[in-house]
Amino acid sequence: MCYLVRSEPVPSTGEEPDIVRFDLSVLRNPLRCIPLRSMTFAVALAGLASHHAAHASDDSATDGTPKTSWADSVRAALANRAHQAAHAWSQHGMASWYGRHFHGRRTASGTTFNTNDLTAAHPSLPLGTKLLVTSQDTGRSVVVTVNDRGPFNSRIIDLSHAAAAKIGMLGAGTAHVTIAKMTDIAPSMHPATEPEVAEADPSDTSAQAIQAAGTSIAPASRHGSGTHRTPHHHH
Repeated sequence: MCYLVRSEPVPSTGEEPDIVRFDLSVLRNPLRCIPLRSMTFAVALAGLASHHAAHASDDSATDGTPKTSWADSVRAALANRAHQAAHAWSQHGMASWYGRHFHGRRTASGTTFNTNDLTAAHPSLPLGTKLLVTSQDTGRSVVVTVNDRGPFNSRIIDLSHAAAAKIGMLGAGTAHVTIAKMTDIAPSMHPATEPEVAEADPSDTSAQAIQAAGTSIAPASRHGSGTHRTPHHHH
């Protein structure tokens, strides 16, 4: 909507003033005063600045932390697992238990033997070593502390009465067991906070993982495999 505005005559000359056309719609929409070409350029410039800022933010987020490829992370994870398996210590054999007859006697560690404690006697492991003992007969496990020496008669470990009860071997007196150091199995019990394998991109394929696995897993040497057999002892 437009209005014509006429001012008063000029006192000094008496001349009629000019008629001024005033568009009120400008007050409601100030952008109408801006030429379309200038507005288009301003919008394009703002979009370019926004894109540049976002790109700079992405670069700063990843700066100094080069991305590991998916295949490389698969290869590294498999190599780490193979290394852990090669250095893990375990022992397989017969276990026995001893109880009331030895209760109150001094152990090799200097402490008093208590049949109610979760302890064990082992021929060679350092005193104080914590072991996970798993019965192959019942599938049950118990964690014990080595505080004594023994056993004999081709058995690999002697358990206290309490430890033997935990894996269900009191009735039989002996059991087929597997023992492992808690220090060797602790990493698997506490998963890493970061994933071992990087997230796959759309271009990554299973063939790359197979190739990575083939280059990471080599035939393990029997030397130092971590499985030990205790020589037979006779009492």
